[in-house]
Amino acid sequence: MTTAGWRGLIRLLLLVALLPATACGRGESEPDADRPHREPRATNGAAVEVPLDRRARTGLQIGAADALAALTAKFDPKNDLWETEVLSDAAGAQLRILQDFLEHPDTTELEGGSQLMDIGFESQNLRPTNLTEVFADDVLKVRRWDPVPGGPVSAPKYRGASGLLEALTQLRQVLKSGEGIRVKFKTIQVEESKSFFTTGVLFEASSRDASHAVQVNASWRCRWSYPASPASPADLESAPLLVAIELERYEEVSVHRPALFADKTESTLRHNASYQQQVLPGIGHWLGRVSRFSGMSLFGHHGLAVGDANGDGLEDIYVCEAGGLPNRLYMQNADGTATDVSAAAGVDWLESTASALFVDLDNDGDQDLVAATRRTLLVAENNGEAEFTLRARLPDVVASATSLAAADYDSDGDLDLYVCGYDGDPQNRGLPGPVPYHDADNGGANVLLENDGDLKFEDVTARVGLGQNNTRYSFAAAWEDYDNDGDPDLYVANDFGRNNLYRNDSGRFVDTAPEAGVEDVASGMSVSWGDPNRDGWMDVYVSNMFSSAGNRIAYQRTFSDATGSAASDLQRMARGNTLFSNNGSGSFRDVSESSGVTMARWAWASRFADLNNDGWQDLVVTNGYISNTDSGDL
Repeated sequence: MTTAGWRGLIRLLLLVALLPATACGRGESEPDADRPHREPRATNGAAVEVPLDRRARTGLQIGAADALAALTAKFDPKNDLWETEVLSDAAGAQLRILQDFLEHPDTTELEGGSQLMDIGFESQNLRPTNLTEVFADDVLKVRRWDPVPGGPVSAPKYRGASGLLEALTQLRQVLKSGEGIRVKFKTIQVEESKSFFTTGVLFEASSRDASHAVQVNASWRCRWSYPASPASPADLESAPLLVAIELERYEEVSVHRPALFADKTESTLRHNASYQQQVLPGIGHWLGRVSRFSGMSLFGHHGLAVGDANGDGLEDIYVCEAGGLPNRLYMQNADGTATDVSAAAGVDWLESTASALFVDLDNDGDQDLVAATRRTLLVAENNGEAEFTLRARLPDVVASATSLAAADYDSDGDLDLYVCGYDGDPQNRGLPGPVPYHDADNGGANVLLENDGDLKFEDVTARVGLGQNNTRYSFAAAWEDYDNDGDPDLYVANDFGRNNLYRNDSGRFVDTAPEAGVEDVASGMSVSWGDPNRDGWMDVYVSNMFSSAGNRIAYQRTFSDATGSAASDLQRMARGNTLFSNNGSGSFRDVSESSGVTMARWAWASRFADLNNDGWQDLVVTNGYISNTDSGDL
């Protein structure tokens, strides 16, 4: 769920909690306080017990408490008539038996295996022997097995309980020498039939030792039998039994140390008091200590900027922070450490800051700093020695700024700024959320600020044509000359609305996303341009959200009344990231699935970069949502 989605749910829960009793259809006096009061629940007829003393403690009215209980009860799919989700949960519990076996290389028996599989169980080899090496260098090796498209499915090799144990033991061989083995299953599809149901499952396992690490990525189709004669799948009283496993895709990735990357955060920053006192405690620590009125938030929509602030040839880093905590400028030293110079540089602003750019706005050869706070755009001039003077403070440029992008759109020799906005209301006063959810057009407007010199800017959004399709909850934008005509074009990734591709025709823009085939109806988080196939035409990669639940649910008949393109748009939202290949004729092809770049979990930022210096651009994607001590998600 995106930020707006969470906000919508939180608003609904708070609204229900704050409603008076009469608003929920109840106006009678309270029952006796020394016994529980029962109210009917609108989900499956069961009663909800809410002791009155607990209601008094929480401050909820009786009707509001019951309405809230009815709403939260729907988190259990049995109470919300989602039979396929009941099946998914039941199958997932069985798959955890396999997970436990694979994560413990010394075990020789499947704990609870007798309640796991059908007597007629059969499976293919879960670790194929005929792997093809598709990439290898001094550090990384990738071997892959794929079935022949349209070819026959491999005959089952293993049968019964002993067969499953043997298949899993062979699969575990690739992991057994490592430490910290992690195994995860994620169910992405549920299909029902009269006598059995099938789940599509993503399998991922990894382990490492001092000199070697390995990861396995695979796709399985698992067939399950229902318990004996249930009235319906939702009436499951015992676990489903595993009938068969069919391998659809298999990949092994091995890394020999030294790896491509090593975490140097602590060794680089640990001598700074700000790192010890501000960074290490984490957002959970500060949520209870800094007022939300300062902009403190659970959601980490805070970017960073990398640039050479003092002109010494070393890259420095500016870290945007949640409201109430100072932004930080860490200056890189010759020995690879970095020193906090935020206060001395004059950029330790306390406003909640979403994005920043190091960019030379006045053409004097050094990098100035632009920071997008929630309500105000801050422009600071650099004297060349990392001492900044605030030259412009532009309030209400956009509502809820999310990101910045700079380019010389009009070819006049100086850089202009594009600012992405999100909410339609900068105060977030409870206005309606995205409408409709998958194709919204009621978000905040983005702005193009033309550089008029002397660090002064003019809003030219409407004048240059960028007001078209400009209220779509934008998260990110990136400039690139995709049509090779000499001027920068603009791609905008939108969280709830269709994405934009603004073609630049000598300083005038037209949204060509529909005809170019790059609207990408999904939850756009970031955008990156690159030429991964080296054909001379820039391709575009968009980060979205991969959702296993969305992949299961959006294809069910009970999910939505939408049909045709609306239904496919809703389904598309769960698929994940998108790679559009530039045809060189003004249009693009969606090559996401054939390139294998869709599943990057809940993706945020993405970047093309040649990580191993082999001349081919690789992809880096950051992902995650709410950080906590539980890392149980795939």
